[in-house]
Amino acid sequence: MLHRIKQVFAALTASITPKDREFIEQHLSSEAQKLFWGMNVPDQRHVLNVAYTALHLADNHSNVNSKLLVKCALLHDVGKVKGDVSTVDKIITVIGDYFFPNQLRKWGKQGRGSKVANLRHAFYIYFHHAAISASMLREIGESSEMIEIIAKHHKTPAENDPLELTLLRESDSMH
Repeated sequence: MLHRIKQVFAALTASITPKDREFIEQHLSSEAQKLFWGMNVPDQRHVLNVAYTALHLADNHSNVNSKLLVKCALLHDVGKVKGDVSTVDKIITVIGDYFFPNQLRKWGKQGRGSKVANLRHAFYIYFHHAAISASMLREIGESSEMIEIIAKHHKTPAENDPLELTLLRESDSMH
């Protein structure tokens, strides 16, 4: 739970530096950059931290596709679109997932409206953002390899997972 508290603090203090902007421009196409900039600043900061950590972890592996890994790291959460879920609802989803993950996965429902509907929508996004992200990337023509990695980044690891997926998961769990 301490890790989650640190995440909330990081989200509340998140910012993007000029160096980060250069990194994004270097690694993402203009279409992918639109999706990146469509996230909230805390989500942008999170995926940048994941990307930097993933690159560091990749140093220990000679057979990793670093370009693919960085793109996956930068885009794995684009399904969390700016303005779609409030900061308070995001905090509630993280806490709720810690205590009642199975019940809230079933309770979450796409669609906004009332306060309850918005909260249900927040849980839907929280639990389904990987598939939403993959769909958005499919729409802009990203590679099937990247789409598959992003779609699976919250699924249970399998024996035949690509190294890039393994490193993405490890990096994501650290931030």
